[in-house]
Amino acid sequence: MSQLKKNILIISNEIVGTKMAGPGIRYLNFAKVFSKHFKTVLFTPNEPDISDKSFKIICYGGNITRAIRGYIHSDSVIIAPALLPSAIKLIRKRGGRYIADLYDLNLIEVLEYTSDESGKRRETAFDLNYQTVIKELSAADHILCSNPRQKDFYLGLLSSLARINPKTYNLSSDYSDLISIAPFGLESEDPKSSIQNIYHKIFPVIKPTDKIVYWGGGIWNWFDPLSVIKAIEIISKKRGDVKLFFLGVKHPNPKIKEMEVANDAIAYAKKHELESKFVFFNYGWTDFAERINFLSQASIGVSTHFDNLETRYSMRTRILDYLWAGLPIISTEGDFFAELIKKDGLGIVVKPKDSKAIASAILSIIDDPSLTSQFKKNIAKIKPRFYWENILSPLIKRIKDDDFSSPSASNYDITRISFSYYWAKFKKFIS
Repeated sequence: MSQLKKNILIISNEIVGTKMAGPGIRYLNFAKVFSKHFKTVLFTPNEPDISDKSFKIICYGGNITRAIRGYIHSDSVIIAPALLPSAIKLIRKRGGRYIADLYDLNLIEVLEYTSDESGKRRETAFDLNYQTVIKELSAADHILCSNPRQKDFYLGLLSSLARINPKTYNLSSDYSDLISIAPFGLESEDPKSSIQNIYHKIFPVIKPTDKIVYWGGGIWNWFDPLSVIKAIEIISKKRGDVKLFFLGVKHPNPKIKEMEVANDAIAYAKKHELESKFVFFNYGWTDFAERINFLSQASIGVSTHFDNLETRYSMRTRILDYLWAGLPIISTEGDFFAELIKKDGLGIVVKPKDSKAIASAILSIIDDPSLTSQFKKNIAKIKPRFYWENILSPLIKRIKDDDFSSPSASNYDITRISFSYYWAKFKKFIS
C-alpha cells in the first residue's frame, strides 16, 4: 500500500448523530482523528443529521457490503466492530486491510443483556455473538480491544483458533502486531457549558446550589442504579441538597430493548417518593452536544455495577465523560477503571451493592473541598492519556507503515467459519 493513498472506511454499528450512545460516539471521533491523516469515510446505519467537512458520512442502510463495495481498493483500511462474511471476502479479494474493533466485549455483555429472556432465546443470542467474534478474530488483519484484561481474553480465544503459534510468536512475542489496546477516548478540549443552572431550569425543585450526583449514559441491565438510589435515600433523611440525575433511560437506537433494571430503578424511586424530589430521570435521550451542560454542572460522576464477568472485562465509556469534565468518580470495584480510580486517586471505589458506602463516599466528596480538589488535580494529570488523538496514534502509525504482518485465516477457513455464523444467525431468527 502506498502511504500517500490510503483511505479509511469506518463502519459504525450504531446510530451516529445528534443523539448517540457509546459506539456512535467512538466511530465519529475515529473519523475526526483519522481524517487528519487519511481520506476517511464514515458509514452509519442511519441517515446522518450531522456533517463534517473533513470526512464523508454515508448511510449503509441494511446492506453494508453493497454500500462499501465502491470504496474498497488495495489501499483501503476498513475498521468495524463486525462485518458480514461477504464484506470480509470482498476486502480480501481487493487487497484491503481489515481491523476488527472489539472494544465492546459483546460476547460477555450479551449474557447480561438477555438475562431476562427465555433459555432458548438466550442460548441462540449467545451462540450468534460467539460465532461473530470467532469470525472477526479469524479474519482480521489487526484487532483492537479496550484494556489489558480484554487483550488477555481475546488472546485466549486466538490461541484456540491457532493464531497463537510459533510463526506469529516470532513476529511479535507480545502479540502487539496482532492485537492492540485502543480504549474509549475523550476530547482534548474541556467541556464548556452553554446554559447556566441547567438542572434548575428543567427541574425547578433542584436549587442552583444543590450538589448533583451524575449518572452518565443509560441504565442497562449490567448496571446497578438501585444501590445509588438507595444511597440518595439515606442521604435525603439527613439533608436535602444532594440530588441524583440519570442522563438517559431510552436508548437512541430503537432496536435496543427496554431494560428491566431501568424499570426497577424508576419503580423504586416512585414507590419511595424519591422521584422528582431527590432522584431525577431524563426519560428520553439527551443530545450528544447538550449533555455537556449537565456534565459540567455536576458535582460527582457515579458508575455502579455488579461483581460478575461482564464487569471484569468491561470498558465503562461514561467514565471518560467524568474524566473529561474533571468530576470526582464513585465506582464499584471489579473493572479496569475501578483499579485506575484507586491507583491514581480519581475518586472513591466501593464494594458492589453497598448503598451505605456509596452514601458515605458522596458526602465525603461533597463535604471535603480539599479532597475534591485533589481528585480534580489527579484527573487533570491522567486525562491526556485518553485523548482520542493519543490513543489512536499507534494505530495511525501502523496504518501508515502498513504494519500488518500477522497472517489471518485462509479463505477456506473463512468459508467454514461463515457457515457456522449463518447457522447461528438462522437459529436466532427462528427462536
